[in-house]
Amino acid sequence: MQRITLKLSALKNSRLATRVLLAFFVLLVICVIFVGLDNAIGIILGWLATAALIISVILTRKWRKIRYFIILLFVSFLGAIFLSFLYMELALPFAEWLGGVNATQSTTWRIYHVVISDIILLFTPVGIFIGIVGSIWLGILRLVALRKRGRIGST
Repeated sequence: MQRITLKLSALKNSRLATRVLLAFFVLLVICVIFVGLDNAIGIILGWLATAALIISVILTRKWRKIRYFIILLFVSFLGAIFLSFLYMELALPFAEWLGGVNATQSTTWRIYHVVISDIILLFTPVGIFIGIVGSIWLGILRLVALRKRGRIGST
């Protein structure tokens, strides 16, 4: 068991894992471009690409504390609320005020709509999921380490 743990820790600390994840991210983005985000397979591929990107950042920054994952969880959740507010309450009325009702039918507005919607669609669920799983995983590892040290008695 210790050999597996040593191999996993060596992989986690290597730059190779980050490069493999980034290559996986690029490959998945190319697949998403060909499949599109208008069906279930495209959305799942987009989620996997976003997860690969976030995990490569986590490996690069070496997140060892639960609070980083909890911050990721809350930032993902609050970011979706903020982007929705920005879109519906600020940008849409401002565009209608500047260009009238036809401004929301322009190409620029449609590009803005697609970008904001895709950011909310891809980053929010993945960030929340990685935040929850990462904090639970580190919490379990912390409890196991404390139990091995003898600080927590067996119940």
